[in-house]
Amino acid sequence: MTDGGKFTINMEDKKITFEQFCDKDFIRSEQMKVKSEVVWVAFLELDGLINTSKLARKYFDRSPAWFAQKLHGNEVCNKERAFRGSEYAQLSAAFRDIAKHLNEYANALDSAEEL
Repeated sequence: MTDGGKFTINMEDKKITFEQFCDKDFIRSEQMKVKSEVVWVAFLELDGLINTSKLARKYFDRSPAWFAQKLHGNEVCNKERAFRGSEYAQLSAAFRDIAKHLNEYANALDSAEEL
């Protein structure tokens, strides 16, 4: 698409084969090259495992609606909402903090006695 809009990449430079288009692993690997796509894939694959409302409040001190607008790229007041660089870093730190807590619980579970 050359007339503006979201998709302005020259597709001639990025042609993929039909086999690649049908390959879920290839598509996922391509998505994992763009920050906004990484976030989308993460929440798609972790659906139901991470409470986005609590994540928005705890790690961003923002409303769940704010987070949803950023995650989905909604247009609000004629402006597309998207995460900024600092917010990507904040989300990355949130994922690491959640992972740290999960690892601590896993370690505690492994070392606890069974009754």
